[in-house]
Amino acid sequence: MSEVPGYNPDARREVKKVDRIKLGDFDRDFFNSLEGENGWIALGQEYCTNQRYFTVFAEDGTKVGIVGVYDTEDDQNITHTVIDPKYRGQGLAAKCKDALMNSLNLPFVTLTISLDNTPSLKAAEKLPGVQKVSDAKYEADFHKAKFIFTRAEKNK
Repeated sequence: MSEVPGYNPDARREVKKVDRIKLGDFDRDFFNSLEGENGWIALGQEYCTNQRYFTVFAEDGTKVGIVGVYDTEDDQNITHTVIDPKYRGQGLAAKCKDALMNSLNLPFVTLTISLDNTPSLKAAEKLPGVQKVSDAKYEADFHKAKFIFTRAEKNK
């Protein structure tokens, strides 16, 4: 197989493992770098209330993702989690949800995951304290699965 210019198969292994995270002020430019200028966000959506978004930092100050929470008429504490692709596969999404719940003193968060997003569905199903609450009709109507994830200390 010929080499592709600029491709480094070891690049993912060069990324430092992130053990602990902290939440900081929301950085819209960082969000746009992850999701693009037209990436969906609850901020400014009229049917999304109580919107709170944060930048997720590793211990050394490196930005590793974005996490947010918002409410709709039907659901509360809906999470929006975006992890920088360089740091995916380390369990950071669950750490983000725990940090969000602890920071805002939320008893649970609601996860809605596209049925096409197999890695996120598999990861959600492995979380301790997660319960799938969507039924076939919801999944057919919205093409998403819905889960409730409770705070880690409530699962002990």
